[in-house]
Amino acid sequence: NISAWLVPLLLAVGCVALIGNIFHARKINKSLMLDIEQAQADAQVSSDNSKDCTKKVATLTEEKNQLTAQLNSANAALTALQEENVKLPIDSKAADTAAEKTEEGKKEEGEKEEGEKDKGKTEEGKI
Repeated sequence: NISAWLVPLLLAVGCVALIGNIFHARKINKSLMLDIEQAQADAQVSSDNSKDCTKKVATLTEEKNQLTAQLNSANAALTALQEENVKLPIDSKAADTAAEKTEEGKKEEGEKEEGEKDKGKTEEGKI
């Protein structure tokens, strides 16, 4: 009887196929677990890098803000100096003019005093 041998033979072949399938599924599961672990490690490294980059960005932003403040301060000082530089020739001319007037005034006062001294001497001579 072939049918008597066929059923147990098909059952044996089915069991071998199922056992082979189990081993193959285990192998694939191990491979997938390694891939998952690798992906988790990569994600952790990326997270750490992201934190480091965030810290670097924060420090660089702070440095940029400090440099911007220094630049603004330097620009304000430069503007003040440029305005002072523009006023300087005008003030210089005004100072020169004032100095000339002062010198002229002193000369006139000196001449008046000499005139008064001369008058005093001539009056003393008359007495």
